[in-house]
Amino acid sequence: MDVELVQGNIADVEADVIVNAANRTLPGGGGVDGVIHAAAGPGLLDECLELRKSKYVSGLPVGQVAVTKAHKLKAKHIFHTVGPVRGKDDLSLLKDCYVNCLKKAEELGAKSIAFPAISTGAYKVPVEYSAKVVREVLGDFLPALRVKLVLYSYADKAIYERVFKEK
Repeated sequence: MDVELVQGNIADVEADVIVNAANRTLPGGGGVDGVIHAAAGPGLLDECLELRKSKYVSGLPVGQVAVTKAHKLKAKHIFHTVGPVRGKDDLSLLKDCYVNCLKKAEELGAKSIAFPAISTGAYKVPVEYSAKVVREVLGDFLPALRVKLVLYSYADKAIYERVFKEK
């Protein structure tokens, strides 16, 4: 597996799949979710609202994946996954977000996938914890994918770099 750490905006990344750190109701929000919705255009909101009506009336469960088209992004698909909220959800569900996205990418024949640091913003999961979970998942899961881990800040990227060197 080819893993690259990138500092930047995930909506600008070229990959077959862009992973959205979504909220349970799907129609956009703040952080990564808001950035992806803004860049993808209004068609994404329409598609998410349809998914909510047809499949996720009670909301997308934590750790699961909903798939949409990428619309105006430089990708084929957007995978929407809801990460755990620190102090509310079981943080071990963060692993499910990454594993389920990797499995779905393989099912769809994707060659590359870009992940944000799921749950590290408003959901308050520590960046170091997130990096350790991702490192574990990528170490256990050996898909033939190019993986980009897109960190919003230089500080987050530095934490990921340190954790990935610890192996």
